[in-house]
Amino acid sequence: MDKLSEKSYQLVVRGNVKMLTMMDSFSTTGTYVLSRYGKNAVKPELQEYVLEEREVKLTEYYDPNTYQLIEYVNKLAYIYSRQHICINSSGVIKGLLNMPEIKTKWDKLKKELMQTNPIAAFEIIRHKERELANPPELIENLENTHFMHLFLYAFNYTADGVVYEQKKEERDRMGIGFLIPVNQTYTSEKTDNGYIIHVESSLDEKGKIDKQMIAKVTGQKEFDMKHYTQASFNYDHTGVLQSAEMKVFEQINNDYKSDLYLNLESV
Repeated sequence: MDKLSEKSYQLVVRGNVKMLTMMDSFSTTGTYVLSRYGKNAVKPELQEYVLEEREVKLTEYYDPNTYQLIEYVNKLAYIYSRQHICINSSGVIKGLLNMPEIKTKWDKLKKELMQTNPIAAFEIIRHKERELANPPELIENLENTHFMHLFLYAFNYTADGVVYEQKKEERDRMGIGFLIPVNQTYTSEKTDNGYIIHVESSLDEKGKIDKQMIAKVTGQKEFDMKHYTQASFNYDHTGVLQSAEMKVFEQINNDYKSDLYLNLESV
């Protein structure tokens, strides 16, 4: 397998979250290397990529518990620090090729968790085992990580001057796990060095939301659902992503809301 290209990125994530009486602000900085390998040998309609997460640091936080939580999440996410994936022309991950490597990392981490606190680790291990046993769920979760969310969001769009509108369901960015029906609008502009894709996304008021699931997770009974995304993606002439920005506001009600800011730059 020959590497066709390699590009390094820095991703800064800033968030403001309110959940009941808890309010928090945080910022993380991560470095990533994305390698492109071209067409898959078995399914040439798919493109192969390897994404390596080199480092993720919590750079700002308001609540001391946030530090412990994000450090713990990063420890669990380490098993996915290298992803060998296949992506179709629509920007959907259709295969994960290094599952044995991921499972080996998980087996090692699982032993560490059991030795540290077997009772507290039981539910975490059960959830992760279920995820690893269900490739479609695992791939969906990988697509929803901050880097992949940006990389795939405008994957199949070019500067053709056409305004594209579509309805879609997106996973919430608060981490609750429900799907949000949205109306998306894609526009484009050409630049001296390539082109920029602009996207706006808002809640589809006629779409369905699983409020039963949200109520079960959050305990909330009253809803005032809101969603708004604004993003731009800067590509060079060859279609390689150079930078991206995204702002996401989500609200369940006045007690559950979040602002998220993603900034991706090539380095």
